[in-house]
Amino acid sequence: MTDHQMAEIWITGAGVISALGNDFDTFAAGLRRGEDQARPITAFDASGVKGHMGYEVRDLRPSEHFSSQAIRRMDRASMLLLVAAREAMGRAGLGPKDYAPERAMIAMGNTLGGMINATEYLAHLKATGHGYASQLIDYPLYGAGARFAAEYKIWGANLAFSVACSSSNVAIGTAADAIRLGEADLAVAGGFDTIAKITVAGFNTLRNVSPERCRPFDKNRQGLVLGEGAGVLILESAIHARARGATPMAKFLGYGMSSDAYHMTAPDVTGRGPARAIEAALRNAKLEPTAIDYINAHGTGTTHNDAVESKAIRRVLGEHAHKIPVSSTKSMHGHTLGAAGAIEAVAILAGMRHGFFPPTVNHQETDPECGLDCVPNVARPGQIHVALSNNFGFGGNNCSILLGAP
Repeated sequence: MTDHQMAEIWITGAGVISALGNDFDTFAAGLRRGEDQARPITAFDASGVKGHMGYEVRDLRPSEHFSSQAIRRMDRASMLLLVAAREAMGRAGLGPKDYAPERAMIAMGNTLGGMINATEYLAHLKATGHGYASQLIDYPLYGAGARFAAEYKIWGANLAFSVACSSSNVAIGTAADAIRLGEADLAVAGGFDTIAKITVAGFNTLRNVSPERCRPFDKNRQGLVLGEGAGVLILESAIHARARGATPMAKFLGYGMSSDAYHMTAPDVTGRGPARAIEAALRNAKLEPTAIDYINAHGTGTTHNDAVESKAIRRVLGEHAHKIPVSSTKSMHGHTLGAAGAIEAVAILAGMRHGFFPPTVNHQETDPECGLDCVPNVARPGQIHVALSNNFGFGGNNCSILLGAP
């Protein structure tokens, strides 16, 4: 067996919950139909700010998934993660006898942790002078992962990454490294985040939120629209997966990270930082730029991000950048912050499985500064063989991952 075969990493399961659907199949169908699920935020009154639209998870009935005792203590973020992670384990066909607990691990990206319960705790404490510490169980970034580890008897590392919008890509890449280094046989990797008051207030203060639909790469784009959800992948060494008779949904090929070292919230307009992340991912995967046949862009719909990302893609791929689809699924499920990379990786898997390139919806006129094929408004039939997924976050945190068809 070659070194490459020994290092091969399969994605054997995937789970997702988002505004586009509460499971993989519903999510995939929504992508294919090009559904924009943005609605006025209902979790709290956001009518007083410009960016009052959001992509909320609807029809989540906690009592169908958790006991009443658990619900009293669980933050919404943990609920989202556990629903997606359970689906991923189920799709991978993983039961407690299918892995050694000490050889399994968790790696999750998120930015808010249990912020919703923590905010409610603080408000109640301020109003009454009393607080219930049980509301803070899920506040730490690692809390939701710890819940899942206990439920599935995963004894390996429970890692939490918080590097803005690149968090879940970093989590997935780090989990893959652990498997390649022989430190784990499988990893439950991904990300999750919720829509919270503090996030909506913060992004509105930065004035980068759209008052209407999200229009990535459009000449008249006005900003991002926040979303919530969770995406989870099961990564396994090919050896471990074959031994239990599993088949891959996709292969993890490589990842790359970089820092703009430029500004806390604004991207470096040269595109050098994102370009370095893409180049590092290609080196890690030992691939040439021409191997890529689809890009799931970070594509937030903000003026600077879309132009900078387009510049970075052209910088690395050259003329090839104009020959392949480059779409932003955020136009359908929103910007889910720490969950973004994971949910968008699941979008790539959906395209691979069902033979289509996801569209960029709400598109009217392509910005010449972007100028790439953004698959406007309608999904396009086609087979994804090698996909690049970009996520670039505040603080200049960049991470790109490469996925291959099984």
